[in-house]
Amino acid sequence: MYKTAFKCPNCSKALKQGMKQYFCPNGHNFDIARKGYVNLLLSSHIGAGTPGDSKDMLLCRRNFLDRGFYEEFSNGINALIKLPENELENPSATAGNSGNSLDCSINILDAGCGEGYYISRLKKALACRCENRGINYYGTDVSRDAINYAASRDKHIRFAVASSYHLPFTGSTLDYILCIFAPRDDEEFKRVLKPSGKLLVAVPGARHLYGLKQLIYEAPEAIGQKGTVGGGFKLLEEINIRYEIELTDRQDIFNLFNMTPYSRHAGLEAVEKLDGLETEVDFSILLYERP
Repeated sequence: MYKTAFKCPNCSKALKQGMKQYFCPNGHNFDIARKGYVNLLLSSHIGAGTPGDSKDMLLCRRNFLDRGFYEEFSNGINALIKLPENELENPSATAGNSGNSLDCSINILDAGCGEGYYISRLKKALACRCENRGINYYGTDVSRDAINYAASRDKHIRFAVASSYHLPFTGSTLDYILCIFAPRDDEEFKRVLKPSGKLLVAVPGARHLYGLKQLIYEAPEAIGQKGTVGGGFKLLEEINIRYEIELTDRQDIFNLFNMTPYSRHAGLEAVEKLDGLETEVDFSILLYERP
């Protein structure tokens, strides 16, 4: 039986993890799926239809990311995660993903984690730096298919089906939240972060996938998404990562197109004719501190 940062979505009491279930003091139980994740999404937290990205979109994204095209971007994210060495050196904080010293450990969440690429790479990067001492990793996504894929990547990360607008975490328990190309709720993030906890937001830059957009739209615009966070968060650092990628395999081109929102509109016919594609990837990464 292990303490976790999860809270019960029914009564908001802290959840403990057993061998096959998470449970709270009020008797609410949540089964752990065969792949290791838990479903903490209530029907009241979602609208009509199936929430999140489609299974086909997730599969294309998983296959594309596994080819390493966004590895440099992922490395940039990992470099911004700086953990307090004094806490990691504390012997009582060595519980990691399976221990009871939750109050002494570092808790990191990837909110809207998709198929788990970025949080799993962060875990590996931090293992090289600090041997994962006292670090608990979490990932949430509103899509059950996404969490199913994510749990297949790393069974030692606690993945849960959940909405970023109703995070299943007790207040002031998280040290870092990653929000990478995902919806966010600044007030909800503030609620679950510890004082001075960090929020990392990653959004597409103005030139992101411009080479692909030129094939789809007659007059593509070079407009990036805003990564501005409200709620009193303090911006600590902002970096831009931009580089060219060259795709010479039709399957890679197909995967890139289908993992983006562009596939919901038009352009498949033009993309299917391509034997190769060169395009910029452009990312803005902003690191904030909770007040």
